[in-house]
Amino acid sequence: METPAERRLVAAGVLFAVGSAVHTLDHLRRGQGSVTEALYWTGNLALVLQVVVVTLIFTRHRLAPLAAVAAGFPLAVGFFAAHWLPGWGPLSDPLWETGSWSWLSYAASTLEIAGALAVGFAGLAVEREARGVGPATG
Repeated sequence: METPAERRLVAAGVLFAVGSAVHTLDHLRRGQGSVTEALYWTGNLALVLQVVVVTLIFTRHRLAPLAAVAAGFPLAVGFFAAHWLPGWGPLSDPLWETGSWSWLSYAASTLEIAGALAVGFAGLAVEREARGVGPATG
């Protein structure tokens, strides 16, 4: 039987999968030429990692919480840095500095970051619960 923390991890996995799908569709809408080659390949590697993490979560694999923590937080930081910071280099695709962004792009980026954070925090909750570490026990 799943614990509440494990159910939250699955729900976070759904959010992350939806956010990833919407963000990928937005990039397809914008076209491959809308990002640098470095960001294109980095994004594809991130997508592979996302698929692995979501698959581990949905199959209830014993490593899913650890993978969620290990990937969720760094991916959220990366997505934020690429899309919400001012242009800073070849891995940058700021929302407001390109003409191909729309409301869908803002929503897709936000949803993917929220999903990555949700997966990270939910994985952390499952890991803490498994170790008997909670708010009351410290």
